[in-house]
Amino acid sequence: MSRSVTTATASHRALRLAALALATLAAPSAARADDPACAAATTRSRLLFSARGPVDFGPGFMGEAGSANLGLRYNFLLLGDYDWSMPGNLDLRWPPAFTATATGDPNGGRLTVQYGMRLQFWLRLLGSEFMIPVPMWAGVDRSERGTSMFTPWAWDPAPTAVTVTAHERLLRADTITTSFGLVNYWVYGAYDLTTTIRTAEISFPQAMTSITATTPEAQLVATSNGDAELPTRWSGALRYQGSLRLRVEVDYPIPVVGGRRRDSFAPDGIPFASRTEQQVSVDRNVRLSLPGAEVTPAFELNLGRIRLGLSGREVVTVRNPGTATMAVTPAAPADPHFTVATDPLCIPGGGSRQLSVRFVPDRAGMFTSDLVLRTTAPSAPEVHVRLVAEAIGTSADAGAPPADAAPAADAGDTDAAAPINDAPPPEGDAAPDAGLYVDPETNPGCGCTVPSRARPSAVALLALAATMAGLRRRRARPATGSRYRSGR
Repeated sequence: MSRSVTTATASHRALRLAALALATLAAPSAARADDPACAAATTRSRLLFSARGPVDFGPGFMGEAGSANLGLRYNFLLLGDYDWSMPGNLDLRWPPAFTATATGDPNGGRLTVQYGMRLQFWLRLLGSEFMIPVPMWAGVDRSERGTSMFTPWAWDPAPTAVTVTAHERLLRADTITTSFGLVNYWVYGAYDLTTTIRTAEISFPQAMTSITATTPEAQLVATSNGDAELPTRWSGALRYQGSLRLRVEVDYPIPVVGGRRRDSFAPDGIPFASRTEQQVSVDRNVRLSLPGAEVTPAFELNLGRIRLGLSGREVVTVRNPGTATMAVTPAAPADPHFTVATDPLCIPGGGSRQLSVRFVPDRAGMFTSDLVLRTTAPSAPEVHVRLVAEAIGTSADAGAPPADAAPAADAGDTDAAAPINDAPPPEGDAAPDAGLYVDPETNPGCGCTVPSRARPSAVALLALAATMAGLRRRRARPATGSRYRSGR
């Protein structure tokens, strides 16, 4: 009974090991992640222009209405201010040139107009003229507001317009003492105001370039490594025009005849407009979300003195100080004694990756070469690092096994004159033909292909499972001469 249980347990363990081997064989041999932002050479930054300012309507507007018996002479001043905001995006692209286009948010633009006016009236009644005092600004309480939502930067030749209608209100009611009695009057007013806004350009003073209706794309210069502040200027014009509608009611005595009479009249709309098309310019700083490339060491990587028959390895660290994800593609050095992996590296904003550089000499002497890293950072499309190493020893040493293949060969091998970089690679470094990146699993968001660590073959794992099962069966079988043998 004990023997059968032991055999069944060993069989179950063998089956579990076989299943593990098959799962290992079925697993992909390279770690992949679908991240299209990795190698994309484009990014988007928010852009918002907003400003407030006064409206210049000029010195005032004068005129007459009605007749000599019942009329009006008027003079009014108009004031106002505007408040607008224009949100959108800067779409940045590269290579070959670093360019920008502006797109406004649909119906995201807001233009609000506030206004008021100061009135002066002279009432003509039965051949006489009486001044009607209006000692206040009508509408200055800003209770009449007009707001228009629009899509900015459409680059349409027709300007965007917002029309405000102020409904009729009582502007003044009072009594005047005249030679023929008391005169009561009421002055009502209403007006329409239309404001138009026109975008001329969005310019970038540092780059001496701009976006206009005829040039919808601007070329910029990437002067910073990573995120950058970009001075940006909106230039355009505002224009205001409208009409004032007045209605006057008068209650007055009738001389000689006696009694009183109430009359009213409403002259045609009185047009007005801002004196000129007001030119407006607003400056803003836009923070661009860009990738960047910082390499350590920055200029030269010295792999030290390597004895023939051994290999040396050092690490280059690539950091992305920006926000957008960056793709880095190493190029194989021209000197084949230096080896690097050429698979793309994906580095998110604020992250870093390490790249192994291996030196395997076959003769003594000094060796130099360039390591070129091609990136999707507009400020650093290529980064160059000089590789330097020295090989020492004799040609007889060249046949010795490399240090990373047989670490025991390095034991006690020192040089008192100068240190020799013959240390085996740290744990996790793959063989040269499987890739030279250090710990690719530390960046799970990578949008590239990174060679995985070498996996044992399924056949080897199956053989190992069978061997372990056989060993367990042998251990479980009772030995000859044991006191537990049957029949004894």
